[in-house]
Amino acid sequence: MIQNAVRILNEHYDLGDLSNAEELLGGTVNRSFAVTAKKNDHCIKYFIRQYNPAIVENEIIFEHALISHLKKNGFDLAAAVIPSKTGATYVKQEWTTEGRIHKDLWAVYEFIEGEGRYAWFDTNIAPEDMINAAAVLAELHQAGKNFRKPKGCDRLQPPIIEFMPTFRQVYAAFTSKAGKNRFDQRFLQYHDRILRAVDQALIPEHDCSKLSRCPIHCDYHQGNLKYQGSRVTGIFDFDWSKIDLRLFDLALALVYFCACWDGLEAGSLMLDKFELFLRAYNDRCASKVSPGSLTKLEKTFLPAMLAAANLFVLHWTIVDFYRIENPDTDEYLVYLNHHLKLINWLESQNHRIVGIIYQTV
Repeated sequence: MIQNAVRILNEHYDLGDLSNAEELLGGTVNRSFAVTAKKNDHCIKYFIRQYNPAIVENEIIFEHALISHLKKNGFDLAAAVIPSKTGATYVKQEWTTEGRIHKDLWAVYEFIEGEGRYAWFDTNIAPEDMINAAAVLAELHQAGKNFRKPKGCDRLQPPIIEFMPTFRQVYAAFTSKAGKNRFDQRFLQYHDRILRAVDQALIPEHDCSKLSRCPIHCDYHQGNLKYQGSRVTGIFDFDWSKIDLRLFDLALALVYFCACWDGLEAGSLMLDKFELFLRAYNDRCASKVSPGSLTKLEKTFLPAMLAAANLFVLHWTIVDFYRIENPDTDEYLVYLNHHLKLINWLESQNHRIVGIIYQTV
């Protein structure tokens, strides 16, 4: 596969002489590579993405347009997209075998320097790293101001409040597919409980329409950041980005950054880190008119949005398990159990969460 990445660069880009090509492991959706190019005695490292075949081209166009908009607005932590020889921001290759059309979609980005310090499920995050990450999320939301989607291009997944009601139909298909392994049994046991939680997390439309919307990352976690010291040097994986509630992006980050995975507290959020992240995010937002501090309505619905964020990640776990070949049952069962426990924890600790929100923001 590395040879294919090098071939794409040689055929479609004018980067120079290529060396040190390697595959970067750790991604769960796309495949990633790095390569060094030498041109005019100057060496530059690039990041190459081979997109998941399931992705739709209009989603890539949306992603690249958003990154370009953020860069123009002074947000320099997203890797710029490198144009091909034709000026396109991605390369598509198609071929036919046995009557079936296959495609490969590739894009080249600047390589973000720094340390990939955490995985998405890491719990021991240094406080100063969290504070910087929270401030960067606020800056990302600020830089998205006035973004206009390219005509006809968007992420196919609808906004979170429209997306959650679709879980019911998806899970109905999975219940008939479920076998007898431990993941299957746990999913079937909690199927109705999950759907009740979905119904409880929905925000009335007349309230939802008043909440701030902006371009969101939609996968903002510690595993998608690089650091130098405590300073974030870059954010990657914008392929899930879309226009949605900024409150959802914040809630999703809180669910990721503050999760406790180990010991007796597994399946909960660390409330000291929750307060730290929330305060740092809101303080940075308050320094700009847009999007500004969390509004009274956003504070009111943040607990519901935390529940929605948890259900969003739980949904990814369930869908991924039933749609990929030969999933690791033990690995996915850890994710499933964590987010099932978090459903109950968020409900039982709602009063504490509300108290922290109003003391912090």
